[in-house]
Amino acid sequence: MQRILAIGGGGFLMEEGVSPIDRYLLGLAKRDSPRVCFIPTPSGDLPEHLEKFYRAYSTTLCSPSDLSFFRKPAQRSASLSGFEDHLLSQDIIFVGGGNTKSALAVWREWSLDVVLRKALSSGVILSGMSAGAMCWYEQGLTDSFWGPEYRPLTCLAFLPGGCGVHYSDDPKRRRTLHSAIEASTIKPAIAIDDYAAVLYTDGRVDRVLAWRAGATAYHVTLDNGRAKEIAYASEHIATEKANS
Repeated sequence: MQRILAIGGGGFLMEEGVSPIDRYLLGLAKRDSPRVCFIPTPSGDLPEHLEKFYRAYSTTLCSPSDLSFFRKPAQRSASLSGFEDHLLSQDIIFVGGGNTKSALAVWREWSLDVVLRKALSSGVILSGMSAGAMCWYEQGLTDSFWGPEYRPLTCLAFLPGGCGVHYSDDPKRRRTLHSAIEASTIKPAIAIDDYAAVLYTDGRVDRVLAWRAGATAYHVTLDNGRAKEIAYASEHIATEKANS
């Protein structure tokens, strides 16, 4: 079984402490003290992101580690010379937010994209927020080019179609995604709100999760030359739950 949890916005990087979606993700592993590796490449291995990860994913909840390319390895960091074995031994791999385009370039240089596909095929749960959600799709709508507009970006293609994140919380993203679909520069896409996530099982949408009222995800397609969005029914998850 191959599972990917794509988070539009929220979790430990945007909220204080452990979020409902963090607990849910840990529950997917179905084992005591699951092994979780954080990959903060999109932020350039920002120390603040690493600190937030280790605070939220403490040793009382799981066995945490990180894979950093821009920082000298710390005590719980995976060795760059042996990161494939480390990642394949994990229960969960989580990618942080930041610059998707730059992260993909680093991963391809180090062949991490190949290792991540192996991990997915071997049953490791892949997850991430914002850039860490978009990276799994064929395309993402991103501001990673640091220009004034959001642009489509070719991603890892572990999941079909395009992806937009922070959807309802950023009207410009919604307008740009609709325009891109109408111009056929991005494929039909999943658009995910902040405080919402989409769980995929074997490449198909399994369920949409939300932990704020009104948050959900949308399937955005082309209908008679115009973008059309259809909201998914979302399942509310509470702070104390970690259901699968």
